[in-house]
Amino acid sequence: MASRPSVVTNKVYRSHLSIEGEIDVLVRKVGNVDGMVLKSSLYWESIDFLAQDEVSRAIFYALPHECKLHYLKRKTHASNVKETDPTYYLED
Repeated sequence: MASRPSVVTNKVYRSHLSIEGEIDVLVRKVGNVDGMVLKSSLYWESIDFLAQDEVSRAIFYALPHECKLHYLKRKTHASNVKETDPTYYLED
């Protein structure tokens, strides 16, 4: 069985770290938005939305701090109220 060349493996590994790094930055920036309630629908929807849309993510990063929350509310239409932790019941 032939193994993959280390150059290809290293490139894939660096690319993987790059994606993780981008998402890490995104999550921190969304969490640092003034007025953002962590564990709210708006928080989770914003992360999903911005992770999937590169242009919207660039707009979000470029906006002044006082506009970021409003932008995310307009784009996601999600609530900024903290969600309760889900409770899972085992059925008998």
